[in-house]
Amino acid sequence: MVQSKLRLYDEAVQRSPFAAYAEAHGDGPIFWDEESQAYIVLGYDEIRAAAADPQTFSSITGRLLVKQAPWQDEVDAIFAEHGVLPTNTLVVADPPLHSFHRGLVDKAFTPSRVRKMEEYLRDVVNELVDEVIDRGEVEFCQELAVKIPTYIIADQLGIARSEYATFRRWSESVIRESDPANSRERQLEITRTICDLQRYIIDRANEYRKSPSDNMLSDLVRARDADGRALNDRELASMVLQILVAGNDTTTSAMSSGMYRLIKSPGLEDRLRADPALIGNFVEEILRHDAPIQGLWRRVTRDTVLGGTALREGDIVVLRFGAGNHDPDQFPDPGQIDPARRNARNHLAFGTGPHFCVGNQLARAELRNSFAIFLDRMRNFRLARGEDGVEFVTTYIAFGVQRLEMCFDRNDPA
Repeated sequence: MVQSKLRLYDEAVQRSPFAAYAEAHGDGPIFWDEESQAYIVLGYDEIRAAAADPQTFSSITGRLLVKQAPWQDEVDAIFAEHGVLPTNTLVVADPPLHSFHRGLVDKAFTPSRVRKMEEYLRDVVNELVDEVIDRGEVEFCQELAVKIPTYIIADQLGIARSEYATFRRWSESVIRESDPANSRERQLEITRTICDLQRYIIDRANEYRKSPSDNMLSDLVRARDADGRALNDRELASMVLQILVAGNDTTTSAMSSGMYRLIKSPGLEDRLRADPALIGNFVEEILRHDAPIQGLWRRVTRDTVLGGTALREGDIVVLRFGAGNHDPDQFPDPGQIDPARRNARNHLAFGTGPHFCVGNQLARAELRNSFAIFLDRMRNFRLARGEDGVEFVTTYIAFGVQRLEMCFDRNDPA
């Protein structure tokens, strides 16, 4: 059993894991991590192989959403009294249940709906850029990268923008809930906050059952499978919590990371501005290089071999998507941001296999339109206080820039 060199609980590694990935890749595709009591899968091919085999690598692990963890009885008691008990859906479900849920949520994230949203997405971005364009300085994360996807997903869930602060607190709690380093007090506090969100979702769903609206939550409420089965309240609440993370926090992280890489890569913003056709692939490169979700858990259901490592039934593995995106056998010179990289879209930032992110088209459209507008309306991006004005997320599974104090010049037409 090869011991992992990665220290995934180390905040310095969480803040910037790429050097650690590069070192670990030299020793093999899979390691045992004593600290997390799990096998860490780093190799691109091995991640794809495991993700494509849910019969052997189950998403029901007890480590995410529906958990088997310390203080779980206390957590479940809070859910039972103040909200609803979490249930396995989407990310934490296996076929055939996953197939049922995915079939319904796909009806709310159709390609045609996303295409129709393009002008709306640009309007949201331009509206928020209008608020900062005359200042020439902005804390990019909170004023743009957070607000853009938050406004969009709030609109799609029928949540008023006036409730932005509450909605953002709910969203942050969902992703913080998954951190295995949480203390008992922190976990119970997060659970109470998630209960508030659950009740809000169910109340809105009941309204849409009586009076449908043109948004994704209403579509989810009305969706039926071929047998006429709909989502119950527990399934709906669980699913929306996951959509919040997929459609909000992850897009925020990718947008902030993208702006940081623009600032730190001399000549890149001018290159993209001169050739806007590269913006879409630049977005893919950011998702590859700075995957907002660095990894997720799987549980081994039967003895097997992965990447030359023997695994036993009951073992926990972590599919480390961020490391797969830096596998030099798949992406030569993986630490380089190359907007012309031919296979950039093959990244694992949206997962792979049956659990490939249902909201990937919306996230890509948000990022592509946002960077096109930033580059069109602003120029000369630079840090306002050097690296002192930059802060990275430090959690076990999430990555990204969470504070970015920057300056810019207006890009007025000649």
